Amino acid sequence: MKTKNLGFTLIELMITVTVIGILAAIAYPSYTQYKIRTNRADVETELMRVAGSLQSYKLANNNYASATLTGVGGTASYPSTGTAYYTVMLTLDADNQGYTLTATPISSTQQNGNGVVCLNQDGQKYWSQGASSCSLSSSSTWDSN
Repeated sequence: MKTKNLGFTLIELMITVTVIGILAAIAYPSYTQYKIRTNRADVETELMRVAGSLQSYKLANNNYASATLTGVGGTASYPSTGTAYYTVMLTLDADNQGYTLTATPISSTQQNGNGVVCLNQDGQKYWSQGASSCSLSSSSTWDSN
């Protein structure tokens, strides 16, 4: 009488491991890029929130002369809890009638090399892959990949 073997052969197991490895090799870089884009979108939202607070500040004070990032509810790093991916800076114009908010990726994070994110009092937005400084103009580049 023949005995029936139950279970997997080594070949079947190796094929399964290979397929899982190939799927992981494809999925992980896509997931990483997704996280980078999500972190950038999050900091863009934070800059818009701080810009709204700065507009309220100007309405109350007629200029931005004494405005500080923390004074309008912002933080010097984003996110403020957990791992920070960006350093956020508020730069006031010389006449105190304008500002530029700049979020610079922190070099030791996955955002490194993803480019600075900027916003000014006129709503001009800038982001460019790998950029290290802002070039604000009337056309937004936040919608780029």
